[in-house]
Parts: sequence; C-alpha cells; structure tokens
Amino acid sequence: MMKFILRCFLLFAISFPTFAWNTLGHMVVANIAYAYLEPLQRERVDKIVKDFSKEYSSYNTFNQLATWPDSLHSQKVETFTHWHYIDIPFSTDGTPLKNISDTDNIIWAIQLIKPIVENYRANYYERARFLAFLEHLVGDIHQPLHTTARISATYPDGDQGGNLYSVKYPVTKPQTISLHKLWDQGFDLFAMDATPENVAMLSTMITANYPKSYFGEKVNEQNPVVWGEEGFALSTGFVYSTPEKMVPDAAYIATGTEMVKQQIALAGYRLANVLNELLKDA
Repeated sequence: MMKFILRCFLLFAISFPTFAWNTLGHMVVANIAYAYLEPLQRERVDKIVKDFSKEYSSYNTFNQLATWPDSLHSQKVETFTHWHYIDIPFSTDGTPLKNISDTDNIIWAIQLIKPIVENYRANYYERARFLAFLEHLVGDIHQPLHTTARISATYPDGDQGGNLYSVKYPVTKPQTISLHKLWDQGFDLFAMDATPENVAMLSTMITANYPKSYFGEKVNEQNPVVWGEEGFALSTGFVYSTPEKMVPDAAYIATGTEMVKQQIALAGYRLANVLNELLKDA
C-alpha cells in the first residue's frame, strides 16, 4: 500500500483554504458523472459506496462521497491538503518565475489513485476512500484556480491560487473576498443548500446548456496533465482579468458563471469516462 506520509503545512492550509467548489458544486459534478456511468460500472460504484458507508454512515450515496475529502479539513487532517491543487506559476509584471509546485499535487494524486480504484483486490475500505478522493479531485482540477498561482512583485512566491488576490463581491453589497472563493462558490451558482432537489435541478440545467456534444472530443480526454493545462489557460486568459480590489463588472460575472457551468459539466462527463474505463474489468 502506498505511503501516506506527505509534507504538511498546517498553518498554510488553515489560513488559505485550497478546496474547490463547495459542497453543492462537488455533488453536481458527481451527479452528472453518475448519470453517465454504464450499468455494470454503476453497480460496482454502488457496491464501493456501500462499503464506504460502513465506516462513514452519513455518506450513503455517490454524490455524498464526493464531499468527504473536504471533511478531513474540518477534522484538522491536513496530510492530503496538497492533493487538491497544483501551482503552475505565471507572472504579469515581469517578476521572475520560480518552481512553486509541490510534488504531491493534484495531477500526481489523480494518477496515483486511478490504479487503486481499478484494483478489485485492494482492501475494499481503502478502495472506497480512494474513489471518494478521485471523485473530489476530478472536480477540483476543473476549478481553474486549482491549477495556477500568480507571481508578482507583491507575492514573489505566488498568490496561492488566487487566495491572496482580493475582489469585492457581491455587487449589491460588496465585501472583500478572494478571487479563489468567488470561483469556488461559482459566483452565485452554488449559493443554495446542497439538497438532493437542488443537486438534481442544477445538474439538469447545466447538462441541458452544455451536453457532451458541446465539448466534442475534448470530453474524452482522461489525462490529468491536460486538465491542468486547460485550467492554467483559463486562469491566465480570463480568470485573473478582473481588477484586484474592485467589483467584477457584469460581463466578467456573466462569462465567469458560464465558464463555471462548462467546467462542472466537463468534470462530470470526464469523471464518468474515467470510472467507466477503470471499472470495466473486475
């Protein structure tokens, strides 16, 4: 079994949350994926979820499983914190770039987890935990700010995925929040409670607007390295385009909200494709 002892920076993790989307966002990704699982793979996923619930009784569905890794943070379990992101650096003011990416990053973790989920000989409790991580991390890597960090004269070691880049939001009663948080909450898309009804409603709305056919062959990409490159391109091309310490304008909010929907849909479709491949032979 793989070693779990990874570098842990507790203070960093508490001060600057690194978790993408909120509970509702992760459950929508999982719900979209579940709808696109093949019948046999869905049956196998249900068995793994049942195994998971023997240890964690409050997690009884595939959708709920996707939120479990974030619960570790509330328990002060920070061993896996670096699994949620990768800091690919860029600079807009000429500040020299430096390597700020951890070796135990989200791309590394997804690649490591896949064969464990695939291995039907693995301990079924451990396999269930890693399925939860896989669900969650596929969602995380499709949040653009989980793939990059902006280096500047002010922050020569990076802005920690937009956690140090402040904006004013909402428009009606502006408060200072991080750019990272703005995208985590999908602007206002994930403001409602994470009820099964809201998960189903958002899943239906998002997939109706952005069906699999919208993405073409891109939907079949299963390499997390490519996923990270896509997130980096979105971050550097658009996400950071709203001025720091200002209220985002209407055009940015509208475009950003649609981008969130696209990324949620794409994450769901890709998660289904990954699991259909991993669980086809058992």
